[in-house]
Amino acid sequence: MRTVLFAALLLSGTTTVMAQGQKPASKQLLQRAAAMTPPSARSLGANTQGLVIGGSDDCSTPDAINGEGLFAFNQTAATTGAEGQSETLCYAFGSSAVDSDVWFAWTAATTDTFIIETCTQTTTDTKIAAYAGNGCPTPGTAIACNDDTCGLQSQITIAATSGVTYTLQVGTYPGAAAGSGNISISAAVAATNDDCNSPDAISGVGTFPFNNQTATTGTEGQNEYSCYAFGSSAVDNDVWFSWTCPSNDTFQFETCNLTSTDTKIAVYPGSACPTAGAILACNDDYCALQSQVTFTGTAGSTYMLQVGTFPGAAGGTGSFDISVFQPLSNDDCSNPTAISGTGSFPFDLTTATSGIEGQAELICTFNGGTPIDFDVWFAWTSDFTGTARLSTCTGNQIDSKVAVYPGSACPTFGTSLACNDDVQCPSCPFYPYTSQIDWDVTSGSTYMIQMGTFPASSTAGPGNFTIEQYTCDPACETCNPGSAYCPGDGNGTSCPCGNNSSNGGGCANGSGTGGTLDGEGIASVTSDTLVLKSTDLLPNQPCLFFQGNNAVNGGAGVTFGDGLRCSGGGVVRLQVRFPDSTGAAQTSLNISSQGGCSAGDLKRYQNWYRDPNLSPCGAGFNLTNGYEITWEA
Repeated sequence: MRTVLFAALLLSGTTTVMAQGQKPASKQLLQRAAAMTPPSARSLGANTQGLVIGGSDDCSTPDAINGEGLFAFNQTAATTGAEGQSETLCYAFGSSAVDSDVWFAWTAATTDTFIIETCTQTTTDTKIAAYAGNGCPTPGTAIACNDDTCGLQSQITIAATSGVTYTLQVGTYPGAAAGSGNISISAAVAATNDDCNSPDAISGVGTFPFNNQTATTGTEGQNEYSCYAFGSSAVDNDVWFSWTCPSNDTFQFETCNLTSTDTKIAVYPGSACPTAGAILACNDDYCALQSQVTFTGTAGSTYMLQVGTFPGAAGGTGSFDISVFQPLSNDDCSNPTAISGTGSFPFDLTTATSGIEGQAELICTFNGGTPIDFDVWFAWTSDFTGTARLSTCTGNQIDSKVAVYPGSACPTFGTSLACNDDVQCPSCPFYPYTSQIDWDVTSGSTYMIQMGTFPASSTAGPGNFTIEQYTCDPACETCNPGSAYCPGDGNGTSCPCGNNSSNGGGCANGSGTGGTLDGEGIASVTSDTLVLKSTDLLPNQPCLFFQGNNAVNGGAGVTFGDGLRCSGGGVVRLQVRFPDSTGAAQTSLNISSQGGCSAGDLKRYQNWYRDPNLSPCGAGFNLTNGYEITWEA
């Protein structure tokens, strides 16, 4: 889950133009804002010719606004003007255009650095720019421009002078639907605890606010080995807190569910700037893009807390929580929870640790590794003789990994009876990263169940699993509702720079293989459980699943970037996802609804993904093979 750049498609007639990817800026959550803040009052310019409520459609008559606050915009009746369409600063995903744009003439009330954003203020896929002066801008004069900073919304920062007027352009990404919402304008406030020599003093357990929106990146705490994640030990935009420990306990320090900022946190002993190598704990991504660490504290002692961001990510606001860590009773295999019979059984991985048992079983090798993280243990006694099936496909949103061993004690190496990371067939309609194991059991016998997550997963939490007697042969269950086409193997259209692949996927990427796309589930418009799945993408580089009506060039595709564009015509952007550390990604939404599918429709799918560092042809992006499905009623 690294530097986030949102992919996009621009459709013109039956020709699809896909963007090449914008300059790396930050990784962000893919969640759109669910609520909109009521618009504030605004003053309109005297000349309202060409006015669209919430911004003028004509840059020569912009709406006049001033100072800080929320200002309503509405692009639903706006056209795309000729001005502000070719700014270098606005280049993102292959285009500098700003569609459905409305205009404001904003006058600064103070001399400050200002943050102008649509974050949390709309669900529209916005793109915004700022220019000096009042009125239609001269080409090349943009002082700031942004497409995606917070999901599909935008944020720019400008240095403004009191009494001076600036022109603001509020539009959409090219091809995106116009909408309404607010732009927020606020003066950036300097962080008082930006330097580790002047930390904010806090104490005890509880929730504490932070703001590293305007923080700089200091020199301390930038080269700790335990902070190394995704190629860097750096902690950007860091602010500091001096925390006094209230008791002799193990403590949990986290930003989970308390901010949308891509945090990175660390803990050091003492109340002064940390000494290199003295770090106690550090974490980048524990819960999605937020962070969590545990460490042992001594009553009355002081510890330095560093709250920053992943390198390159934008600073923000939020809170962190410090609480006493309560280990789970069945966190150790020597103290499993006793269960028996068939039914549903709860589990909780929230505060689980990763034990040393059951971490090197060969049959647990999935996606390049054998470990099972954040594991808890159950001693299950069977009440039947036959085949038992354990499944986590019960509505959980947990990237589970499970194993089973004979007996009721900590397992001996090499004795695992079954293990699974991601169930392949049948698919799980609730969440694609669920697990399922089948094994032969004898009535009255006890088996040790190891329930955990895929290594380093950010989804450890509460859930439940089921155990049932199973009689069907899994080989009889159909998983794949469609068929692949347009491989980058050189037998059809040649790959752009001879970068053919041999795995049935698209043209070879920087890892030396082709990104693949297939499907799993039911492609029915009334009971849609379809999941589009990709492998062999670039780890932690964003990808875009999209849908088209046509198989381009008769299904042979045409060269595009480092790969072949196989799907086109009536293109619909389905979902931006982030491949895991193995390069795997899959959809998590209702595809028939998002794609507007009807019974009998033949739709073609493909996955566009970034390959910025090792791009074999130098384009910086690639595509998977195509995948086509005929939708059922």
